[in-house]
Amino acid sequence: MKVSVLMSVYNGSAYLQESIDSILNQTFSDFEFVIIDDCSTDDTWSILTQNAERDQRIVLIRNTQNLGLTKSLNKGLNIVKHEYVARQDADDISLPQRLEREVSVLTQFPDCVMVSCHIQVILGNNKKVVEVMDRFCSPEQAAWYLLFYNRIGGHSQVMYRRKVVLELGGYSEAWPYTEDYELWCRLSNTKQKIIILPEILLTYRRHNQSISAQKVDEQQANRIRKVQLNIEYLTGEEITSEEAVILMNFWKSTLKIASGDAHHRFPSSHDAGLIHHKLTEIKCCFVREYKEAFGADLDHQIHEVISEQFLTWLQSPLTSKHTIWSKFQISRYVLLWSPLSILKGWLTWSFRFPFDTITSIYNKLQHSV
Repeated sequence: MKVSVLMSVYNGSAYLQESIDSILNQTFSDFEFVIIDDCSTDDTWSILTQNAERDQRIVLIRNTQNLGLTKSLNKGLNIVKHEYVARQDADDISLPQRLEREVSVLTQFPDCVMVSCHIQVILGNNKKVVEVMDRFCSPEQAAWYLLFYNRIGGHSQVMYRRKVVLELGGYSEAWPYTEDYELWCRLSNTKQKIIILPEILLTYRRHNQSISAQKVDEQQANRIRKVQLNIEYLTGEEITSEEAVILMNFWKSTLKIASGDAHHRFPSSHDAGLIHHKLTEIKCCFVREYKEAFGADLDHQIHEVISEQFLTWLQSPLTSKHTIWSKFQISRYVLLWSPLSILKGWLTWSFRFPFDTITSIYNKLQHSV
């Protein structure tokens, strides 16, 4: 047996049974399932004990006082027995092959410290998938993206090496509601690989009672602070919270750009210049720090990632908040990072609009001249 599945639950009776069943019905069946009840006041403990009676793989721990998620997870890390730890939240659903696929990756790649995957999203009790969080990228790119945002995208779909996490001190209690992202960043700093599989292995349930919904402001504040510290740790220079947000938006918003969710964050002329300047410096420091671990091609890889991101913004639709001049400013940096992409960017953007829209823009440009 190599796998321990770790769950902490507090008043999670609404979705708990479906989450437990998704683990018990995995194609990979040789695991222990450690579940910590964090002093729940609803029917959680009753549901847990009924499941433990029917399946001996379940190990129950009941906190005598509410410790919170981070302390409960650290408690669980010291209780579980096995090499690989798979996280599972009490409101999410693991697809049947999740554990099998993730065990395979950690076994095949000894230099991989954690494995994740794509995530599909549902709302409450509605089983209709409303979003797919496509997070696949190379391990090199994963380390880069984690500087700016939680590329992993969730907590309930990962499997990691317990020994490494314990050596790092487990989850940090100084980062409430962002303990997962903070840990992923420390794992990345070890220079071991984080592999994201290009397949959906988890159903993430959005609902009003989740921590992400109830603690959204505190969570975002901690994310911003973590980005600031990531950049300072890498470059030795501080950045402001405003600069951290601009960098976060540059990378994160375009994940949903096709759906329209990120259009209001189109980089202004000022922001585009700041992004270019900061990324030039950050890239140099990142390549110097990670080149030995990821290989001589790292500089080229990260250069391509940055140029593609500028190109993505160039190809995105305009919004009422920004003018055509913002497009030209983005074009300037597409030209600097990838000169051959500039024509592609403008043509892709142009063909998204009807002819009369393009003509109107052209006429306004002429009039301004």
